[in-house]
Amino acid sequence: MKFSKFCFTLATAVFAAGAFAGDALNVLVSFWSTNDRYADGTKVLPGEWYALCWSPNAEFGGITYDFKPAVEGDIIFDMMPRAKVYEDGNVGCKFTVFQADSDLVKEGGNYFVYLLDTRNAEGTDVAKVTTNNDGVRVPDTSLNGVSVSGSYTAEAALGQNTAAKSDVVDDADVGAWSESAVPADTKKPRIVDFKFVDNATVKISVADMVPGLKYNVKMGSTPSTMTSYSLETPKTVVADGETVPFEISASDASFFQVVRQPIKIEK
Repeated sequence: MKFSKFCFTLATAVFAAGAFAGDALNVLVSFWSTNDRYADGTKVLPGEWYALCWSPNAEFGGITYDFKPAVEGDIIFDMMPRAKVYEDGNVGCKFTVFQADSDLVKEGGNYFVYLLDTRNAEGTDVAKVTTNNDGVRVPDTSLNGVSVSGSYTAEAALGQNTAAKSDVVDDADVGAWSESAVPADTKKPRIVDFKFVDNATVKISVADMVPGLKYNVKMGSTPSTMTSYSLETPKTVVADGETVPFEISASDASFFQVVRQPIKIEK
C-alpha cells in the first residue's frame, strides 16, 4: 500500500533569512510519500523527480515531454529530484516543501504533486538537474510518464491564512500512470531506410525521434497483429536530427512500425 502526506499552507509573510524565495502569498506545499512505483511496477529509483502542479479544474491536464502543462491555464510551479530509499527498503518522496511563485498563484483551484518517470532507456538512472531557457530548474532529459501522488483543493482566497491540511491516501486515491503529452505539431518517427539482412534479421534507420523519449519497433505478420515489441531495451536520441539504426530479429514478421515505448508493456 502506498502512503502519502500532503500539507498545504498559504503563506502570508516573508520568511526569515531567505529560507524561501519570494514574498508574501507564496503557496507552500509540504509532501512525502512511500512505496512509490513506476507504471511497470518497479520501485522508483532514488533521485526521481516530483512536481507541484495546479489547475482550475478538478483534474490537472497532464505534462508534456518537455515539462510544460499540456492544457492551457494549468501551471507547473516546481520540480525537484526527491525520491529516497527509506530504512524499510521502500522508495518515495522524502519530506519536501514545494513552493508556488506568488506571481503565478491564483485563488482556489486544485494543487497536485506528480511523480515523474525520467528513467533512461535502460531503466537504470534518472534525469539530472538542468535549467531551461526561462531559468527554471528541470530534468535534463524528456519526460516518459507521470502519476498523481497527492492532491488538495484550495479553499482560501489570497490574503487569508490557511491552516495546514494533511491527508493520508492509499492506492485507490492515487492517479493511474499516463504517458507524457506530445504536442500535435511534434514530428513523428519515420523509417528512412529498411532492408532484410537475411531471412531473420531486419535493419531499419529511423529519423525524427524526439530526444530523450524511448522508441521501439512493433511488428507482426499482419497490420492488425503488430503487438510484439522487438527490443528489450528501447532506443533514444540525444539531439535533434540524429538517425538511429535498429537491428531486429523478425523471422515471422512482415509489418513493422516505429512507435514510442509504452510506459508499461502488457505481457
